[in-house]
Amino acid sequence: MNSKRRFSFAFKVTIILCCLIGILSNLIKTTSLASIFSFYTMQSNLLVLVFYVGFFIAKKFKPNFDSTNMYYILKGAIIMAILLTFIVYNISLQKLDFMMDVRTSSSNILNFSNLFVHFITPILVFLDYIIFDEKGKFKPKYIPIWCIFPALYPIYVYTYAYFGGRFFGVGGSNKYAYFFLDIDKIGVDGVIGYLLLFTIGFITISFLLVKIDGLLRKRKEKKEQ
Repeated sequence: MNSKRRFSFAFKVTIILCCLIGILSNLIKTTSLASIFSFYTMQSNLLVLVFYVGFFIAKKFKPNFDSTNMYYILKGAIIMAILLTFIVYNISLQKLDFMMDVRTSSSNILNFSNLFVHFITPILVFLDYIIFDEKGKFKPKYIPIWCIFPALYPIYVYTYAYFGGRFFGVGGSNKYAYFFLDIDKIGVDGVIGYLLLFTIGFITISFLLVKIDGLLRKRKEKKEQ
């Protein structure tokens, strides 16, 4: 194993550890597992954890897994899912002092867990792509697949709420997790407006990621000439 591969291995293990710290610190003294795991933030962090653990398992049986189209389809989906967590929190939720479970007795724990699930893990995942992944592998045709998880989340929230599920955060909605999904307060038109805005933003950023990926590939090729 050369030095870059060792660094890549260590970096991915660090991501797994940061995921675990963020997730587990949110579970400390939580009042409702169903609630905490129903936030998009936790679900996207869980996806990251599953992806990177699965990555090491896949590499064990298929050493060239990180050179396959499937790897880049999944990696792009994970990057976009966790970037959405990072972007929405920093643009819309942080100014509301958003917390996922304010019924815990320790605000220090909440601040600590927020740091990992909303900042550290998303940044590390993006850096993992920038530093280690082969460039020029993301394709526009992958974008509809990347949209699946975010598109399913509102359906999940409304199903969860329909069956009596509740959220215990602050800066969001006790019934619908986030203010932009609170159909009781902002109405159907308001929710549709926010979802359209998020959809346009998500697809735009996805195309930007594909474009940047291609430009980084061209830059590398020029250096090698």
